[in-house]
Amino acid sequence: MQEIELDGRRMDTRALAHAHLKRQLNLPAYYGNNLDALADCLGELSDCAIVLRYPNAMLNALGPYGQQILKVFQQASLGRRDFRFRAEGLRQG
Repeated sequence: MQEIELDGRRMDTRALAHAHLKRQLNLPAYYGNNLDALADCLGELSDCAIVLRYPNAMLNALGPYGQQILKVFQQASLGRRDFRFRAEGLRQG
């Protein structure tokens, strides 16, 4: 299983977040830079484990939109053995 690292410090605006996701996840050229497109593309990924490092930096910068990004990843991994997601060091609360 391939491990892909995301860096929350590089996701401090919506545009930068989607650019980082597109680059790190090798998303297709037609990726729409929005949460629906992200959910669709994550559904097509397989045999990978995604680790989001510094998630709190992303959450601090993006607020509710950052929470929505986390939710998309968490939902994409539900019930799947071929796709895992972990936010390393996430502060709850």
